[in-house]
Amino acid sequence: MSNKERESSAMTTYLHTTFGSRAILQALQQSHPQRQLMLTVHTGDQTRFQLIEKTSQDQSVFTTPVSYTVLAEAGDTTDIRGWLNFTFITLPEQERANFIRRWKKYQADILVTRTGLTGVFLLARVDEPRQIAILTTWVMAANWVLWRAEVDNPLARYENPNSIYHLRECQYEFAALREKSTVF
Repeated sequence: MSNKERESSAMTTYLHTTFGSRAILQALQQSHPQRQLMLTVHTGDQTRFQLIEKTSQDQSVFTTPVSYTVLAEAGDTTDIRGWLNFTFITLPEQERANFIRRWKKYQADILVTRTGLTGVFLLARVDEPRQIAILTTWVMAANWVLWRAEVDNPLARYENPNSIYHLRECQYEFAALREKSTVF
């Protein structure tokens, strides 16, 4: 590997995710204490857990990871925190570059104007680059709901249920925060 290739790969950031039961994912966290593995829970189904790792390592410790290359990030992205929304979209090859360019511009603009938005990640799935994910982190879910309802949302054009883009969303929150908010 040349110096230039080493520099390029050293600057690449990856997001690895995996899914499973709380017990299995917590055991995985405990077996890798040197890695920052963040346990999240699906907001609509408290039995669905996910581990997330943001790292410069292209190899995951997960047995069956879903791995993404971070194409762009904006805002406070040092740590992933808050309430999380993943938006997934499948793009034909001829539309991918244009979508990425438009989203990067929009991403820079929304951080200035959206209350409660802390960070934005534009991700491409490693094993299927046509699958793009957008991870937004929010102070609370209500901030995302307000943004999602806005007419200038650039994802609205991809929402048709019969669309070739297969737009879908999932929301997560950190399991530890969920426990604290439900204990009275």
